[in-house]
Amino acid sequence: MSRRGTDRPKRPLVKSARLWVPVSLGVVLLALVGVGVAGAQIAERGFAAKDELEQAIPLAKQAQQQVLDGDQDGATATIEQLRTHSAKARELTDDPMWRSFEWVPTLGANLQAVRITSASVDELVDGVVEPATTLSIDALKPVDGAVDLAALTELSATVDGVADTIVHVASELDSVDRDELIGPVRDGVDQLDGAVTELEPMILPAQQALAVLPGALGADGPRNYLVLFQNLAEARGTGGNPAALLLVNVTDGRITIARQASSSDFQNGRAEPIIPLDAETEALYGDKIGRYMMDVTLTPDFPETAELIRAFWDESFGDQVDGVVSFDPVALGYIIGATGPVTLPTGEKITSDNAASLVLNEVYSTYEEPEEQDAFFAAAAASVFKVLTSGGGDAGALVEALSRSIDEDRLMYVPSDPDEADYITGSRITGTLPTDNAEQSVVGVYVNDITQGKMDYYLQLDVAASTDACTVEEGTSPTFTTSATLTNTVQPGDVDGLAEYVATGKYFPRGDISTDLVLYGPVGATLEAVTVDGAPAAATPLPHLGRPAVKVNIRNLPASSHTVVATFSGGADATYGPLEVRHTPLVRKAGVSIDAPGCVER
Repeated sequence: MSRRGTDRPKRPLVKSARLWVPVSLGVVLLALVGVGVAGAQIAERGFAAKDELEQAIPLAKQAQQQVLDGDQDGATATIEQLRTHSAKARELTDDPMWRSFEWVPTLGANLQAVRITSASVDELVDGVVEPATTLSIDALKPVDGAVDLAALTELSATVDGVADTIVHVASELDSVDRDELIGPVRDGVDQLDGAVTELEPMILPAQQALAVLPGALGADGPRNYLVLFQNLAEARGTGGNPAALLLVNVTDGRITIARQASSSDFQNGRAEPIIPLDAETEALYGDKIGRYMMDVTLTPDFPETAELIRAFWDESFGDQVDGVVSFDPVALGYIIGATGPVTLPTGEKITSDNAASLVLNEVYSTYEEPEEQDAFFAAAAASVFKVLTSGGGDAGALVEALSRSIDEDRLMYVPSDPDEADYITGSRITGTLPTDNAEQSVVGVYVNDITQGKMDYYLQLDVAASTDACTVEEGTSPTFTTSATLTNTVQPGDVDGLAEYVATGKYFPRGDISTDLVLYGPVGATLEAVTVDGAPAAATPLPHLGRPAVKVNIRNLPASSHTVVATFSGGADATYGPLEVRHTPLVRKAGVSIDAPGCVER
């Protein structure tokens, strides 16, 4: 969605077959060589090159399928044939005779474009397609608790070569003067250039990541990573109460648990925040975010959470912390789906299907005392950690599980190292909201529980967002509307069966769920109105993270729903990217719908 044009959506590299696009484009271009060409030999060479690339097309498709099927040997043999044809096409269009015609007005520019394009196709086959068949994410997997740093270095060198080829080809295509090209040739060059342009943002981040990974894995000295397990049954802005923590040490690629802790290991209920708070954060969420470690995740800004939990950890343990990671049991289920079930010392088995229910709900019925629960969580963490670092499971499935966790804001990471921080700036894994509306116009819906129990296991969130940003007249302020519905799925007849630790009845009747719901508008927007179940609500907007934010308390009795609607106005002359909803990840999948008439998603 943009008020000034749209772009096509990007797709995953292998699935969208971007590596093979240049080969087919070469055929299109060379088929046009005969247009206006003076000299039978040049025309003959052009058509011969066309034939070579036509033979390459089925081989490219065949190699692609072999890569996807895991047939490494077959793909290697096919690529060898593919390289023969692309090299021949390049040879036919790159000799003194061909170049001698490139001085001819208009015609020469087209011949030069065909030569550069044919060479680019051959370089992409040799420097991108072939190396791509050798790339394996298995190098990133730990085996027996350690990542092979030598294999990682080799993988990095291969990706560096791929990136260099892409940059070189992009530069060559940029050198083509397209003003004198005939339409079909110009279109072909533009398409090849577009395909290469799409390759760059896919490969270059991988190159950057592989450059910093060895250091992150302890190649230059030990690293400690503090891992927060967010308990979604007691919701907080970025997930839940982070009452269980692990300090993970990585030295020369070997990964071990250095320390485990729970909320009872910290000084909570302190008179003053552990460190000075951001004034806007304190105004919106109160100073408890810095007085109780269980509340450091109230804010949707994970870097702020990381700063707070570092301070709590330093006070209690004094360990070096090189990065803070957040994870939750739903994401754990995704990971276990890739690695296989985990059997605990207590006899329970954690699977992809029961990870959330066992860890977030059943544990409180099985183990009634907090000490027993802490012991269970510690045993579960150790067992899961052992499985994850053993190297078992399918690497591709594991990457998909991690990607899904990041996309759903269930996996977040804030590093201390400046190079690592620069690399991930602006990406979803940082747990931050965009600072402008250029790429996405983001509205936020965040849930903070004040029931003091574990009732949010039963909470359902549904969000509907809409805007007229693509249909309003120029100079008119667009409207952004966010509707958030909270539903307590517990039935009245089931309340008595809830575990005491789940429904404490301490501040509210058993079975009730009390929630501070915080809605954020786009950057620079203004809050116009708030309603609860259709009635105007007295709610004061506060600035936070460059956005207007409004907090509304909702109390849901069993089997009840309430809907909060916030309306924001944007800038009359501003440009807005696609409308997107960010929200607290809960146990139950949130229902999200977006209505942006007249807009085309990028």
